[in-house]
Amino acid sequence: MRKNRLILLRKVWLTGLALWLVAACAPQIAIPPLTWPSVVITQDRLAYYVRNLRLPGTRQELRVRDGGANTWMPLALIQSLEFTDKEGDDYRPAKIVLTSGEAIHTEVAINYLLEGYTDLGYWNMPLTKV
Repeated sequence: MRKNRLILLRKVWLTGLALWLVAACAPQIAIPPLTWPSVVITQDRLAYYVRNLRLPGTRQELRVRDGGANTWMPLALIQSLEFTDKEGDDYRPAKIVLTSGEAIHTEVAINYLLEGYTDLGYWNMPLTKV
């Protein structure tokens, strides 16, 4: 009787160990980080909540002009962009707030297309209409 109990206890222990090893070796599911949608407001005052807002293509940078000098500003550094006046010659005055909290007043090139995803699916809009 005691021998049967030891065999049963050993089987239960080995089964538990095997299940623990299987669970430990199973691939871990990476949970994507929580992201908030970007708010894009058009000139007609329509607001879109867009996830994964980006510029089509490989270069994720806005072209800005300050005092005649053109530079590229990565989208990853921009917290918000607000146009402050009507468009001129392919550039439009804007206030850019960086992720560091610093505000920059400059001109942004508007010959771009914005794209992303809304709750209805793929979304895109020319930057001239924002």
